[in-house]
Amino acid sequence: MSPTTRPSAIAFAALLGALSGSVDVLVFTRLGEVFASVITGNVVVVGVAIGGGHLGVMSHAAISVGCYAIGVVVATLMTRRDDEHPVHGAANPVIAVYGIEFALLCGLGAIWVATDGRPTGIAQFVALALTAAAMGMQSRAFAMYRLPGVTTTYFTGTLTNLLTGLVTDSTVNRAAAVALMSLLVGAAASGALVSVLPIAAPALPLGLLAAALAMIAVRRYRHTT
Repeated sequence: MSPTTRPSAIAFAALLGALSGSVDVLVFTRLGEVFASVITGNVVVVGVAIGGGHLGVMSHAAISVGCYAIGVVVATLMTRRDDEHPVHGAANPVIAVYGIEFALLCGLGAIWVATDGRPTGIAQFVALALTAAAMGMQSRAFAMYRLPGVTTTYFTGTLTNLLTGLVTDSTVNRAAAVALMSLLVGAAASGALVSVLPIAAPALPLGLLAAALAMIAVRRYRHTT
């Protein structure tokens, strides 16, 4: 069975895709109208801000890009020796990366609750930095899962690979398709929470990541028994 058709692989991609969508809604609506994981969009925001002299927006986008990059670098340093590990996505360093991501999102949640869901000033910048770093770490950690044509934080490439496979080989990368749909579902659910019960909104990405960690634990257990 192809890695992109295994139910467990599809479910894992779905959880992290929904997490990414839910986090980006929180960041866009309450942390400066930028994104935690859509770096291309943030770079464009920086360019527009420079051109228009809107330094406030530029600072948010710059922090998001910079902290995302820091998250990727740190996660790569932690996992670079496990590229050939027989269970890439369940190696101890990879689990540690997801654990740090969880801690960073807990930091977001703590700031969110302390500010009644409307962080401002320094609190907003710290929450944004924590969240962007978490998404950078997730990007590297998921790459270790070795799921062809699928990402869970930046989806332009996922959509391109999905459509390319459909046109050239008449095949559908199910994991990619589900991850894309999950991004939408996660964003919609997060948007509803922000509108109806904003104080609870960070619980959604934390719950999704907890479920993903549980799947990694099961995978590791099955490999070692």
